[in-house]
Amino acid sequence: MELEEYKKKAIQRLNKSIAFDEKENMYYACMGLIEETGEIVAELRKPLFKGNFHEKTLDIEEIKSELGDLMWYIALICKNTNIDMNQLHEHEGKEIENKREKLIQTVIEIGKGSGRIVEEYRKVYGDEADKSQLIEKIENQYLNICELARNLNLTIDEILNENIRKTSSRYNEKGEANKSEEYEK
Repeated sequence: MELEEYKKKAIQRLNKSIAFDEKENMYYACMGLIEETGEIVAELRKPLFKGNFHEKTLDIEEIKSELGDLMWYIALICKNTNIDMNQLHEHEGKEIENKREKLIQTVIEIGKGSGRIVEEYRKVYGDEADKSQLIEKIENQYLNICELARNLNLTIDEILNENIRKTSSRYNEKGEANKSEEYEK
């Protein structure tokens, strides 16, 4: 799936009460990006550092879901700043022999990358900067996501499609919550 196609499909399910308030939309995107980054870190930290009450196994499906959520917030920021996601390119990552070490380094970079995106996005929102730095930060984060996916034997298409499936089950194309028996209880 092309990234611009993904952006259109994913963002059409944005809660409309947020979509029409520019400042709330910006805050929502920043906080969501940081939240999802933390969830990815948690999903990897616990299995990588067993002991100390962290006896969780590596859950690839949950990581795929969380990476999709991270991509959703990146898509929202790109929509809000009119950035064409198709201009993001995957690059070759640096080679690290130890897979555990590689996962740790990539997750740390994802954490730092989300902070950098939020910082640049807020500048663009306040008209303090042009979009070139924001585009660079998003492209670097996309590289980190691709690197982590590759190390977990996932593809970007799997991540994007899982996110569309998940958001479609929760919200319709008008951004309204789908009613289900689960929510009504």
